[in-house]
Amino acid sequence: MADSKVVDVIRAHRLAMSLKEAETLRELALRWLQLERALEANINALTNEMIRRMLAGETITPSMIRRAERYQILKAQAEREIIKYSNDAAQIIADGQTTALEQGLQTAQDAIVSSTDFEKMFNKINIGAVDSMVGFAGDGSPLVALLLDSFGTEITEKIIDSLVNGVAQGLGADAVARDIAGDLGGSFDRSLVIARTEINRSYRSASTEQYRQSGVVSGFMRLVARDEACLACLALDGERFETADEMDDHPNGRCTCVPIIAGEPLPEWEKAED
Repeated sequence: MADSKVVDVIRAHRLAMSLKEAETLRELALRWLQLERALEANINALTNEMIRRMLAGETITPSMIRRAERYQILKAQAEREIIKYSNDAAQIIADGQTTALEQGLQTAQDAIVSSTDFEKMFNKINIGAVDSMVGFAGDGSPLVALLLDSFGTEITEKIIDSLVNGVAQGLGADAVARDIAGDLGGSFDRSLVIARTEINRSYRSASTEQYRQSGVVSGFMRLVARDEACLACLALDGERFETADEMDDHPNGRCTCVPIIAGEPLPEWEKAED
């Protein structure tokens, strides 16, 4: 089965969107690296202190670490850096959302045009119709609040766990510090999930809103990103929606939607079930 032209158009736009998303993720990675570098000196100092105390015959325990002055310094610094990172990351993601909205509108408009043999007149909306979601998550909460909540107390607790385990195993200061840095990466990974999820939600929402307001679209169909889709999404490839419906997706989801033009044949492509 040959893919409909509109499917090829949307896939080309989806690729362009993925490249722009990757730029946002690179910005987040660079900002996270600043956080790691800011904490590095105090992590090393705390690690060396605990190793010296262990060599002096003391038993390293979580409560001992929490009482240490160097730990209190590190904890306060980590809290400050988390707030700074969350504020910066929220702005980076918000900028990514704006780009995604613009790309989503252009995708939908090009998709509508490519679905017909001639350029039907239809109502085109601009970013002002959809930009209220910029800076917010899908549940309506500000991005910065979502990012801060994703950290919780994990960073300082992971520092304690890594210190206790590393010292108990007889690891050197450099090895323990590396373990701590590696453990902190889990918090960064969650901020990447938030970024991917909210950027792709913005892209999808802009497209569906353009379809709704076009005056020529009677519904839309789920188009799965086949090369990176989960089994659940593959099973939903081609799912049909009314224009008033929302096409939900899971965290990190990259599904998009193909318009059904009133009076035109349904778009076709080889689906996962075919």
